[in-house]
Amino acid sequence: MIRHEKSTMTSGLRIVTQSMPNAESVAISISIKAGSRDENIDEHGVAHFLEHMLFKGTKNRPSPLLVTSPIESTGGSLNASTGYESTTYWCHIPKNDFSIGISILLDMIQNPLLQEHDIDSERSVVIEEIKSIEDYPDSKAALNLDELMWGCTALGRDIAGSVQSIQDMNQIKITNFMDQLYAPANIVISISGNVSHEAALEAIENSFIGKYPKNKPTRYDNIKVSKISPQITLEHREIEQVHIHIGYHGVSRSHPDRYALAMLSLILGDGMSSRLFQEIRERRGLVYDIESGTSHLQDVGDFRITLAVHRDKYVEAIKSILEEIEAVKRDLGNPEVTRAKQIMSGRRRLRMDNTQSVASWNAQQELFNNHIDSENLIKKLIERNNQTNLQRVATEYLNMSNLNLSIVGDIDCNEAILDKITEI
Repeated sequence: MIRHEKSTMTSGLRIVTQSMPNAESVAISISIKAGSRDENIDEHGVAHFLEHMLFKGTKNRPSPLLVTSPIESTGGSLNASTGYESTTYWCHIPKNDFSIGISILLDMIQNPLLQEHDIDSERSVVIEEIKSIEDYPDSKAALNLDELMWGCTALGRDIAGSVQSIQDMNQIKITNFMDQLYAPANIVISISGNVSHEAALEAIENSFIGKYPKNKPTRYDNIKVSKISPQITLEHREIEQVHIHIGYHGVSRSHPDRYALAMLSLILGDGMSSRLFQEIRERRGLVYDIESGTSHLQDVGDFRITLAVHRDKYVEAIKSILEEIEAVKRDLGNPEVTRAKQIMSGRRRLRMDNTQSVASWNAQQELFNNHIDSENLIKKLIERNNQTNLQRVATEYLNMSNLNLSIVGDIDCNEAILDKITEI
C-alpha cells in the first residue's frame, strides 16, 4: 500500500492523505486538539456541546438538514465524537462525492451559526444524553471507575458534562472555546481512499479560510498518578446482574510499555481465546462475556477488564480474574507471546483495508505525535517484547496497589469486599 503523504499549510493546518486506489469510498477525518481536558472547571461539557452545535447549521447551510442531507443522499455517513484530548468530525462517502464531504466538514468547523435558540434546544438533548447513563449500569460502572481512578481531574468527569454545567452553558462559553482551540495548528485533516493528495489539497484550499489564530497551546496540566493501595467504589442497584469494571493505571501513548500492555490484554481478555474468557466463561460459566482493553492519552493511560455476573457470584468472578492475572506473571509461555504478536499483526493488516480506520489512525498519530509511525516501526516495537518483558510489565502495572474496582449492582455496600477478593 502507498505510504501517506503530508502537507502543512502556512496557517499551520496539517493535511495527511493515504491513497487506496481500489477503494470505492473516501474517509475524511478532521481531528482537533480540543477535548474535555481543555475545559476550565466552569466550562465542563463545552467541548462535547460544541460538537453537537456544529451539526445545527452553518452560514452557508442554515439548518441541520442542509448539513447532513447532502452526504446521506450519496449513501454516505457523517458523525463526530468528543474525547478527553480531541474532537473528531468525520464522514465516509463514495469516491465520486468526495468534494461534497470535504466542503461540508470544513464549513461546519469554520462557519457554525451557534445561535441562542439552537443552544437552548440542544441543551435538553445533551441533558437527556447525560441522564441516559443512569439507565445503563455498565456505562455507570465505567463512569464511576473514571472518577475513582482520576479523581477531581477532567478524566474523572463525564465528557458530556453534568446536568448543572449544561444548564449553565451559553453562547459565550461555546464561542470562546472554539475561538481559542479550533486553530489551524491544532487541526489535522486526514483523508484515505480513492483520492489523490493533489485532489485533496485542491479541495481543502478551496474551502479552508484559516481565520483562527495560528497556534494555541493545550490548556491542561499532566496528571501524576500515586499508586498506594487498592480502591473500590460501590453503587447499589436492584438489578439482576452485578456490573464490574476493573481498572489499572497504565501508560501514555508514547510510553515504551504501550505495546506490551496491549499484548497482555490480548493474552488475558481480548477475544474468545483469551485466558479470562476461557476460565471465567467456558470453564466456570460465570459470565456471558468478559473483555479487557487498554487506552492511552498524552501522559497517562489505563488497562481495564469489564464483565457482568450474577450477584451471588461476583466475589468468585473477581477473585478468579485476579488469580489469572497473578498466574500470567508466573507462567507465560512463548507460544502465547507469539500468538499475541500474530493477532496484532493481523489486525493491523485488516485495518489497512478500511478507509475509515486508516483515516482515523493517521489523524490521531499526526495530531499528537506530529508524525505517523510506519508499519515497520510498529512491528519492531511489538517484536521486541518477549516473555520476560511481558511478565515485568504485568508485575509493574497489574498489581494490587494499582487495583481500582467499580461495582454497580444489588449487593450490600457495607461488605468488606476488598478483604474478600484479595485473599489469593
